[in-house]
Amino acid sequence: MKQRRLQTGRLHSRLYSLILVVLMVMLVFSTPARTQTIQWYIEVLTDPITKAPILEARILSNRGYRFHIMKRDDNSLWAEFRMPRHVEKTISRKRLPTYWIDGNDPINLEALKELEVGFKPTLYAIDEKGVQFILWGAFKRGQVPPPLRDFMLGETLNVRYWTSSGEMEQAEIPLKRANEAISQMLNIPPLTRAPDVAQQRRSETFETLARHYLDFCEELRFVGNDTDYGACRNRFVSCSESPDQSEESFKECLTKE
Repeated sequence: MKQRRLQTGRLHSRLYSLILVVLMVMLVFSTPARTQTIQWYIEVLTDPITKAPILEARILSNRGYRFHIMKRDDNSLWAEFRMPRHVEKTISRKRLPTYWIDGNDPINLEALKELEVGFKPTLYAIDEKGVQFILWGAFKRGQVPPPLRDFMLGETLNVRYWTSSGEMEQAEIPLKRANEAISQMLNIPPLTRAPDVAQQRRSETFETLARHYLDFCEELRFVGNDTDYGACRNRFVSCSESPDQSEESFKECLTKE
């Protein structure tokens, strides 16, 4: 009887080990697949007063960043950026984020403060984990505002933000299927991307990469340690002087840990 119990225990131990191995294999092979399928989608909400359905274009990145685009009752278009829920840090209430799409010029949301009238903000709102901000004042049916056009035709959204402790961080959010999701939300046809524009957006030029990175270095003059700015500039010089650099290898050199 004792030997039978021992054999049974060994069998259970082997089965348990086998199950763990299977689960680990499934996890390893499923993670890249999920990353590749991350894309924008439509979320259907309900108006708390009229009970009418409300559509929002949304995405949840593989690192936990969220970005929403929505239309309010007054036909204004708003966006919302949210930090990962599992991160203990909170977003800064003193400084608004900066964002850009592909190689386009950065849009500093701090400029919204200069447009405010009165003490209570009406063009943006901040809570512990995110910030909402206006994209366009009045949407007209059949027209695509320039800010949304960039979202619909772009490939990558970059958001540079600051935490409440003064740290500067950056999120990279794919724009896969943003064209279809936003057009469905606004009930308009998806935009058609010209072949030459598509090719241009697939590869950032050295000039664009250098400009964004140098802007990043300049920001370090006001946040972080005293040596951060010098280290940032030294990396830029080192990467720029490397022979046979392509756009991709230049970007990888600048952003490596």
